[in-house]
Amino acid sequence: MIDSNQIHRYGGPENLKMVKLPSASLSPTQVRIEVAASGVNFADIMMRMGLYPEAPKPPFVPGYEVAGCITEIGKQVKAFQVGDRVLAGTRFGGYTSQIVLPENQVKKTPSRLTDIEAAAIPVNFLTAWFALIEMARIKKGDRVLIQSAAGGVGTAAIQIASQKGAHVSGIIGSTEWSAKQEKVQALGASTILSSQEWEKASDSEAGGYQVILDSTGGESLKRSFRRLAPGGRVITFGVASLVAGSKRSIPNLISTLYHTLLITPFKLMMENKGIYGLNLLQFFNLPLDQQGQNPSQAVKNPLTEALDLILERFSDGSYQVVIGKTFPLSEAGAAQTYLQSRSNIGKVVLTPIASNRHP
Repeated sequence: MIDSNQIHRYGGPENLKMVKLPSASLSPTQVRIEVAASGVNFADIMMRMGLYPEAPKPPFVPGYEVAGCITEIGKQVKAFQVGDRVLAGTRFGGYTSQIVLPENQVKKTPSRLTDIEAAAIPVNFLTAWFALIEMARIKKGDRVLIQSAAGGVGTAAIQIASQKGAHVSGIIGSTEWSAKQEKVQALGASTILSSQEWEKASDSEAGGYQVILDSTGGESLKRSFRRLAPGGRVITFGVASLVAGSKRSIPNLISTLYHTLLITPFKLMMENKGIYGLNLLQFFNLPLDQQGQNPSQAVKNPLTEALDLILERFSDGSYQVVIGKTFPLSEAGAAQTYLQSRSNIGKVVLTPIASNRHP
């Protein structure tokens, strides 16, 4: 039996409960991982609130990313050995002490990283990478605006954009202002705006961006679109405005949908602007890496390819992980509440192993 933190029904954080579940059997191409750390994301909160249409019906175990040690390998596994430290993206199921995954979904953890740091990489850095590199295709000199710049995706995006030579502006909230400002500047943001400044400024005062990362949705997406320079693009990858409270609010849902930007291809053409939508989970629906008979027939999942490039940069020290706080696996509800408060600077992580605690 393994320890897991499960969503029993939609609602507040009290609906996350520790349970004992049977260990999964191992196929020839899978590995078993003793989980030392699991990442916490806003998508997990939306699942708990019943606002994530792709999530399973309760009860289910949320969580998109883990890190730990391989304890068993399938007969056909060649890339890993028992004892290897690894990290992985998961399609749900990450809030657990043990998980079984296909070997081609797993990566070795760079030696310079702890398990807690490794678990903070897949969702945040892949989201930032796809938004900035694959979709926005940022280049040197671009003006890039990043919402929630002190959060998990934000701290990753600042590093990726600034190291590409972009001029990075970050938006941060009022909580922990000075600490957040210091961190995002250290990571490479040249301009810091408060969320109030960004909302109250006129479009002429706060416009002219080539790229804006919008994680809020609703009215924020309209604002972001208006403040693009000609040729600019918004990458929208979240609807954080839906999770203002601990439980689903139908009036808030209706208001957010009402204020969401509705736009036609004709308007995009007339304004020379673009909008990309990013849902990282959809990449898990694509075939995982397959080698084929020869290299020319290999099929590579975009997630795998991007994660390889990201981990190279961690190995050489180009990127760093910012950890905001860790919680025991049994306190997943408290971890989500803390993330929802926007007090975190960097990633929030669950730690099934007590020795992994981080202040």
